[in-house]
Amino acid sequence: MKNTGESFESYIQFIYQTLLGVQGRNISVSRRATVYDNHGNPYNIDIFYEFDVAGVHHRVAIECKDTRRPVERDDAIAFTGKIRDLPSTIGIFISKSGFQPAAKKYLQDHGIVHYAGGDLPHLGSVIASMISPIALPDESATGQPFWTLMRQEGGQTTGVWCLIPDPTAQEEGTSGSFPIFYSRPHAQWFHEAFYQGSTDVCIRGVEQPMLRFLCLMADNEGRSFSIGHPFIDEEGNQKAAFTTWTGRELAHEYSTRDLSAEFGERGHE
Repeated sequence: MKNTGESFESYIQFIYQTLLGVQGRNISVSRRATVYDNHGNPYNIDIFYEFDVAGVHHRVAIECKDTRRPVERDDAIAFTGKIRDLPSTIGIFISKSGFQPAAKKYLQDHGIVHYAGGDLPHLGSVIASMISPIALPDESATGQPFWTLMRQEGGQTTGVWCLIPDPTAQEEGTSGSFPIFYSRPHAQWFHEAFYQGSTDVCIRGVEQPMLRFLCLMADNEGRSFSIGHPFIDEEGNQKAAFTTWTGRELAHEYSTRDLSAEFGERGHE
């Protein structure tokens, strides 16, 4: 069967649209779009977005390559040329098989954001600069109503959420669960107990936009949430019990916005 790249494009579109949907406004998204440059010439774009965040209008063109071989320099040149001619447009090149050295250098030299297949779990950082309150919450974020743990480097969050073994997974190590807590002190206790207070991990409040994104992402990836309940056992030791929730269950119970339409559109494959 010929690989048309349809499923790969759909995955990229879903992740990107979910991130934008929690905070963006006036979102327009097209797949296999025809976009015109400043001179009226048409270009074919795999995924094209227009949206408003914080009063600023953004245009993003995404090139998706799902091929066996890494992207070559000629492909990088062609896409860079499209972006150069499109007005006020950010270019993102995503290749499931990576890039040849010459192609990667060309994209870097011309300021084109590029990600290989192995980078896709961290796709949130692609648009962190646009919707940073979700992807990179700072210490001022408050739990609404949860607190969680994120990875950080040099004192700055990386956009990667911490996961723990999923108690509902049928096979060990096949998935991960988001640990969340009702209070910051509970999250701090877990930070000390599970991560030995590592400086590579920080505690962040889960505000409503971030909660909606996490619920949708967890549902799409088949992950769960583990709500921690610290307690003192009979011997005076502090431990924690966890209750497991799906993304849909958590959104239904705690989200301030009805997400049934978003869940309904995706369904389960």
